[in-house]
Amino acid sequence: MIGYEVRKVTVIKMAIVYYDGDCGYCNRAVKWLINRKISRTFQFAQLEGVYGMNLVEVMPQLKTIDSIVVVDKEDVFIKSDAIIHLLSQFKRYKWLAILLSIIPKFVRDVGYELFTKIRYKIPFKESCRLPSKYERQYFLD
Repeated sequence: MIGYEVRKVTVIKMAIVYYDGDCGYCNRAVKWLINRKISRTFQFAQLEGVYGMNLVEVMPQLKTIDSIVVVDKEDVFIKSDAIIHLLSQFKRYKWLAILLSIIPKFVRDVGYELFTKIRYKIPFKESCRLPSKYERQYFLD
């Protein structure tokens, strides 16, 4: 698996899901993934954190990306491709990943970008909770 060196101390060997730590929907999605045990093969890092900054150093083309980014081995997935890749990890949701992959990428990504533009305007019914001790073990920063 691909690893990223951070401050020349820690090397990550698992696949990583980078997400917007300021987005309530992104935080909920990460907790949803952890609760479905994807954390056995994926770890999570905020785009605004140390690991996210390291990602941009390693892959400068991602500097302007305001999207979920999944780095899995040699592959990098962004926007709707990242969602499809994550859904495909679950036996129960593979059908949804296949269905979404049939839609042309440019159409999927337009929908993804429209949602990212309004996500801060849509209120939550409840506030975001802090991750539990169990959940925290899967976060890199």
